[in-house]
Amino acid sequence: MQPATEQEALALLAKLNIKYKRVDHPAIWTMNDPNAPQGLPEVKNLLLKQKKRDQFYLYLTVNQPVDFKSLADQLGIAHSRLTFASESDLERLLGVISGMVTPLALMHDTKHEVQVLLNKQLQTMPAISAHPNTNTATILLAYGDLLKVLQAMDHEPLIIE
Repeated sequence: MQPATEQEALALLAKLNIKYKRVDHPAIWTMNDPNAPQGLPEVKNLLLKQKKRDQFYLYLTVNQPVDFKSLADQLGIAHSRLTFASESDLERLLGVISGMVTPLALMHDTKHEVQVLLNKQLQTMPAISAHPNTNTATILLAYGDLLKVLQAMDHEPLIIE
């Protein structure tokens, strides 16, 4: 798969008339990276999969530990079957690597293998932060605009607790 690019992410936002604020910064690889700019909304972007069933999920949540048991219960699967996707899964499904997982890369999931899971708490945040397919920038957009982007990519999210 071709790598996800910043240009295609920004082109999608422009096509959808999505207003956003852009913050450029040094590369950020984890939530605790010392290069992370202060004051941005803290969210996690994780690609998870269910063992042996090859079903994938993109999970966005406020920066808190993931309760795999609760998540698995909401999905109706055994929590022991839920694992992090591998680096090769990230590249194959979204065209990104660890540290660059973003809902904007879902445009590469043309086979619709990824089920989007949005934490209910995201609805209350004044802005959602996401990488534009690169970890050297962050864009801030409204929750409603995130839903428009997901809809345009034909990814109906499941709202989870």
